[in-house]
Amino acid sequence: MGFKSASWALVGCALLSACASGSRIRSVDAQDDDASTGAADGGSDAAAVSDATIPDAAFDASDAESGNQDAGNQDAGKLDAGSDAGPAAPPSFINPAPGSKLFLGANFWNIDWEGAENYFMPSVDWATTQNPWNPQFLTDIAPYHVLRFMDWNLTNEEVNPQADWATRKLRTADQTTSPVAYEWQIDLCNRAGKDFWITVPHNATTSYMMKLATLIRDTLDPRLRVYVEWSNEVWNGAFPAREYSKAEGARLGLQGDDLGFAYQTYASVRMFEAFDAVFGESKTRLVRVISGQAVNLGVCDIHIDAFGDNVINPNGTKPDVYAVAPYFMGANVSELSGPGIENAASWITDTYRCADRLDLKVIAYEAGQDSYVPAGGELGCADIQMQDGMRETYVSFLNAMQKAKLTGPLMQYTHTGNCWGMKQKTSDSTEASPKYRGMLDWLSQQK
Repeated sequence: MGFKSASWALVGCALLSACASGSRIRSVDAQDDDASTGAADGGSDAAAVSDATIPDAAFDASDAESGNQDAGNQDAGKLDAGSDAGPAAPPSFINPAPGSKLFLGANFWNIDWEGAENYFMPSVDWATTQNPWNPQFLTDIAPYHVLRFMDWNLTNEEVNPQADWATRKLRTADQTTSPVAYEWQIDLCNRAGKDFWITVPHNATTSYMMKLATLIRDTLDPRLRVYVEWSNEVWNGAFPAREYSKAEGARLGLQGDDLGFAYQTYASVRMFEAFDAVFGESKTRLVRVISGQAVNLGVCDIHIDAFGDNVINPNGTKPDVYAVAPYFMGANVSELSGPGIENAASWITDTYRCADRLDLKVIAYEAGQDSYVPAGGELGCADIQMQDGMRETYVSFLNAMQKAKLTGPLMQYTHTGNCWGMKQKTSDSTEASPKYRGMLDWLSQQK
């Protein structure tokens, strides 16, 4: 998703129209056109893609050595690292296994949208600090098991310094605007004991993937898992990965009902194999994620077909989970707690009809209340967010997801923020945050 990306209202309209019609769209080209009206819709550079971004052949594990050497000198405080193939698999993990049961995680908003004070202490000296985190923020994220940093890494942006290893944000740079250094994302996961969900930029090279995988392998607590996802919402015509994927799919001559989703699978396979090669024996820490569109089962069908294509997936590499975003929508608490939740649950049931073809559990890369379009914009949805009825509605939503057999993690979008946040601001009390209280109520019922 990504609310402040100028096109979220249009994306919401596309979601609502698909939901209202009950349609299942095999190709999303029409949605791309709708979502891109007045928005970037992929940008003008989509056709000028580099052959070096993702190799045409399946990933060669022999490339791991050079990638590891390139990434070896990082500022982050390192844990004990094993050989180039990676340390042995840890005997146990801190957090629940994906697909085991319903448990919760969170996305974080772009810092520019809500202010660094929600995350960091004031007046941090980034050149020397060892702990910049707002203590209340660390307390507030205790209920989550996985943290997803899509917006902190500017994944949906056409111009993204984080997508080039040479220009990525460094640990000692000012972190009060996005992007945030990978080292601090890892530090947060280590400090809080949370699994790390990374969305690899759509234009990342194989060398970039190797360096990123090595940094994570060597500095993330080995008891924590790493969720690896190629880009974000490749179905969404408002984001650059959509046009990029369509152009690359055509360039490579891939087959399938939608070349963008064929290429998403192609790129995901090579990303999975790159991370596998770097992690070596410890690749049991990896959770390989492929994500589709909750309201459009056709996206999942194309993905599953593509995994069986010998050109797209010559080594038979398989994801571990299939992810969608079951938002529940409505202009008021009544709509949210009724048809909003019912529709979201039905999308999970439908997604399993496809994901079962590869025996994949369904998880949620994003989820939560969405009233932006139904309530007429930011002011309306902000008001709904704070209504007392949201506390009970959130319990009902999580119960419905559990009944529909959605498994964890369910990644709330977002932890803090206007309209979508579990809390609007870190400084808000629990008592003044109905959705956050509802989440705590639901968790207390699981014990």
